[in-house]
Amino acid sequence: MRGRHFLIAVLGAGCVIAAHAESAAGLVAKGDKHWAESRFEPAQQSFEAAVAAEPRSAETLLRLAGFQLSRQQLEAGIASYKRVIGLDGKNARAWMGLGIAYLHTGRRELAKAAFDEAVRIDPRKQEKLGPLIAKLDTPTQ
Repeated sequence: MRGRHFLIAVLGAGCVIAAHAESAAGLVAKGDKHWAESRFEPAQQSFEAAVAAEPRSAETLLRLAGFQLSRQQLEAGIASYKRVIGLDGKNARAWMGLGIAYLHTGRRELAKAAFDEAVRIDPRKQEKLGPLIAKLDTPTQ
């Protein structure tokens, strides 16, 4: 009898975990829909709820960071991109987003370093980022 209760508990926990993951994916989908409809406050709430439901999901955090960047919430976006990188340091998209956020805040050296890291991780990013990196290499006046 004990074994059966254990099995039920384990299966129940698995269902909770699966429902938790589905709810985060559903929240991201809802956030995307709101975003596409220019309903920015509910979009942000959906993305933040998705991150709260699945705080260790680099993809969910990346979606929130991209939304924050698009809304000019630059410091929040920087913090979110850093969280993504903390979970997945090889995420070239996170490094690119971080570089863009740094660039928009006037932190050119940090932007260049982030872009360089994106290219190091994924050399295919060189085509897009190469001209920008070169421009960041030239001193400002």
